[in-house]
Amino acid sequence: MGLLQLGLIIFSVLPVLANALLGYQLLRNGQGILGKPTISPVLFYLSKSITGLAFGLLLAACAHSRFFELFPWLIQDNIPEVQKLMALIFMFGGNLLLVPAYYSLSIFTRVGLPTSPHILHTEGVFRISRNPMYTSFFFFFPACFLLVPSILVALLLIFNLTIHHLIILNEEKFMATEFGEEYLTYKKNTARYL
Repeated sequence: MGLLQLGLIIFSVLPVLANALLGYQLLRNGQGILGKPTISPVLFYLSKSITGLAFGLLLAACAHSRFFELFPWLIQDNIPEVQKLMALIFMFGGNLLLVPAYYSLSIFTRVGLPTSPHILHTEGVFRISRNPMYTSFFFFFPACFLLVPSILVALLLIFNLTIHHLIILNEEKFMATEFGEEYLTYKKNTARYL
């Protein structure tokens, strides 16, 4: 196994591990993982499922050498090293946003809107992006397509980014109502994505 392949495996395992540790921490503290969906529950949970599928594809494509023989509808048979390197760079950027965001939010993280008291996080990675976890998808999803080059994957990921944008817009309305002027000032001074 080469250094590039090892890097791909590490950067595909990090978000999965971060999710698992966060879920464990929430459950250990007696808190639920699920919050209130910001859009239609069907679209909301479908988008979360597609995100899980994308991370699963990333992990499988990085860790299983015969993955490409098993996955149908690929638009290329072999993934060149330069394409893997580009995917690694995208995954590195995604991890730079996702892992610190999980660390900053810690037990306040929910899939959906919070259903218990919470605070507005503006420190750490939240200084450069109001939505670092969602912004990380703009890095992880291209990496997924580079490693699993399929039109079906591309369409699912574009659909998913669109749905997550709608989720963000509704979360911003909630935050403005919940935190008032403090959030509006933060919103004015910090980018939605990057």
